[in-house]
Amino acid sequence: MFTAVFTIMIMLSATLAGCITDDNSENSDTLIEVPYIGPVDERECFDFDNKERCWLIHIPETATYGFCEDNSCPLLMDLHGLGVTVDEQSNLSDYSRITDQDNVLILHPEGVDNGWNFGWCCTEENDVGFLLKLIDRVIEERNIDENRIYLTGWSNGCYMSQEMASIASEIITAVACMAGYTDEPIPSDYFPVPIMEIHGLIDPLLLYGSSSTASLQVVGTLEGDEGAIQNMYHWADANNCPGLTPDLETLNWDYSIKKFTNCANNTEVVLFTMNYAQHNPYLNDFEGAEGNPTGIDASQIAWNFLKDFTK
Repeated sequence: MFTAVFTIMIMLSATLAGCITDDNSENSDTLIEVPYIGPVDERECFDFDNKERCWLIHIPETATYGFCEDNSCPLLMDLHGLGVTVDEQSNLSDYSRITDQDNVLILHPEGVDNGWNFGWCCTEENDVGFLLKLIDRVIEERNIDENRIYLTGWSNGCYMSQEMASIASEIITAVACMAGYTDEPIPSDYFPVPIMEIHGLIDPLLLYGSSSTASLQVVGTLEGDEGAIQNMYHWADANNCPGLTPDLETLNWDYSIKKFTNCANNTEVVLFTMNYAQHNPYLNDFEGAEGNPTGIDASQIAWNFLKDFTK
């Protein structure tokens, strides 16, 4: 009985399919099958200062269907740490897990010898020039929203992110980065940029209170003798934040937040301290650097901060 019914259903389906095809035969040549296209991760390169400079680009699924052509998309540039590859940084920060829903294009630029020149460290390359050229290219080719160009990064990449905010403040919308700080001089033409730094309280490499250990190890000097608290005040001063101390403070068992608000150009300066994190504040572990053990999602915190700002 079941076999007979099944056979009849198959015959009816075939007959109906034929009828549908016949009734719409005049339109059959206009029907196009659209294949599924998922997110795209590609490696691209160009020549800069007589060297091949490369990067990974992550394009969310929506953007591959032309979303950014009709609706300009935000750009998030994620800079790797010293000695860390772009693939490792992409897996470590795992931003696409968070930002795809906001149609964000992610760039993972590659430093020469996997390092960045932010001032007193760590290469001799013109990395500011490289990153600016890369931003220009992506704006032109991918229809990026020039009012939403965000920087993040880890360690050496966090230093470089802040260097970009300082040197290219008219272009960079906001910075939220991990385990890095700076005392590089602020240019006279600096335009205030929102800054968040996320730092592990028990960071053994770039100490919360001073980076002298790192600068001695890397370049043999005390040029990097600054800390997370000093960095917060450095940017509060640059952004003309009112008051001598942060106007908002949050204390929790596994983190604290110090925040200057109402700064020039509607900016903020934030220090997010992870009380039990070491040098790696991300959820994911990295070889020789375990992630934050309390489950705080540093990438989510950074993106929540960044996406609130536009130029």
